[in-house]
Amino acid sequence: SSSYPLSGPTHQHFSYSLCLAVEMLRSPAAALLRRLAPRLTGCSGGAGSSTRQSLPPYISSSSSFLARFSSTPTSPPPPSSVGARDDEAEDDKLQGSSSDSGARLSISVDRAGLYSPPEHSHEPSSDSDLVKHLKSIIKFRSGPISIAEYMEEVLTNPQSGYYMNRDVFGESGDFITSPEVSQMFGELIGVWAMCLWEQMGKPEKVNLIELGPGRGTLLADLLRGSAKFVNFTKALNINLVECSPTLQKVQYNTLKCEDESVGDEKRTVSKLCGAPVYWHASLVQVPSGFPTIIVAHEFFDALPIHQFQVGEQSVSDFITLKD
Repeated sequence: SSSYPLSGPTHQHFSYSLCLAVEMLRSPAAALLRRLAPRLTGCSGGAGSSTRQSLPPYISSSSSFLARFSSTPTSPPPPSSVGARDDEAEDDKLQGSSSDSGARLSISVDRAGLYSPPEHSHEPSSDSDLVKHLKSIIKFRSGPISIAEYMEEVLTNPQSGYYMNRDVFGESGDFITSPEVSQMFGELIGVWAMCLWEQMGKPEKVNLIELGPGRGTLLADLLRGSAKFVNFTKALNINLVECSPTLQKVQYNTLKCEDESVGDEKRTVSKLCGAPVYWHASLVQVPSGFPTIIVAHEFFDALPIHQFQVGEQSVSDFITLKD
C-alpha cells in the first residue's frame, strides 16, 4: 500500500472489499470484486454523490493479487486499456440499475447439459389393448378364464398376439432356433423323411406337414437336402400349419414360392422342389386321405397349457386379472 496510500473511509471500505474477496476466493472472486468495489469506494461521497473512484490498478486490472491467496491457476490478464474500458462499462451498467442500497447480485446456472432423469409416477400405467380385451372377457363371463385360454390370447390374438404381427425369430427377434444356426439339421430331417417315405412303400402322394414352421428355414433345408431324390419330392404335398399372416409371408419367401395357374385353379409351388404348398390355420384343416409325415420342431413348448391347482374339495384351472 506504499505506492497507493489510502486513508479515511476509503481505506475502511477497501479493507472490507479485500476481506470479502479473500473469503470468496473459491468462487469467481475477481468478477465479484470488480462489481462491488465501485459501490464500496463510492460511499464516501454520499448517496447522491457523482464522484466515482476506481480501484488501484493492481486490483482492477490484474489477477496477480488474487493469485497470492488462491491455488487455482489464473489466466493471463487482458491489456489494461481494454480491461479498464470493460470494467468501467460494466460498473456504469450496474450503477445505473441499482438503488441507493446497492444492486442485488444474482447467479444463474445453466442446467441444459445436465442429466435429467424421467419423472417417476406411482400412478398405474394405461392398459394395453390386449389387457383391456382380457379384462372384457373376464367381465363378460363374470368370472375367471383358464390359463390355456389366457396363453392362447397372448400368443395368437389376431390384433395383439405375440406371433401374429412380427417376426420374432433370429438376431432381430427374441430367440434363435437350431435351423437358424446350421442347415445341417434340416438336411438330416430331409434324409429321415425320405427314408420314412420309402418304408411306407413309396406312395405316389404323401402329405408333408410342418406345425409352426417359423420362418420356414427348417423346411427349406429339408427340401434342399432331399432334392436329389426326385420321386420323393414329386410325391410331396406340403402343408404348413401357421396362424400368423406375417410369418406366412416370411415362409412364402423362404421357400421361394410362386403362384401358378393349373387349369381353372391357382396354386402355390415351391421352386426348391416343385411341390405344391398350402397354408392352414389349424391341423384339422389339412386334407386327409394320404399317408402323412409330420414335423414339429420347438412347437409344443409354445402351445397353451393347462395348469391345475388341487384343493381339498376341487380342482381349478382358472386365473383372473385384477385391476
